[in-house]
Amino acid sequence: MVEELQTALREYRAKVDSIEMNPSDKKKLLSLPFFLAKRQQLPEPRRGQAEFNLFTKLSGTNWYNDSTVVIDQETKITEFDYENYFDQ
Repeated sequence: MVEELQTALREYRAKVDSIEMNPSDKKKLLSLPFFLAKRQQLPEPRRGQAEFNLFTKLSGTNWYNDSTVVIDQETKITEFDYENYFDQ
């Protein structure tokens, strides 16, 4: 599976390299598969599925506990402060 992914990425890179365009546009096209994979949203698990039970077992909470929360108080790691989370 990893080899298939690497082959597909090499073919994509070769195709992008064959198109004549600005370097900044080429970089955007080359990063596109990674941005799309990062933003993929899978369907939420339903009660009775193995994923739902796994989430409950690992987190100790129900999947739907925070469904009524309007403002999320959890601190998120962003591109602006990710350096603060590296091990010193």
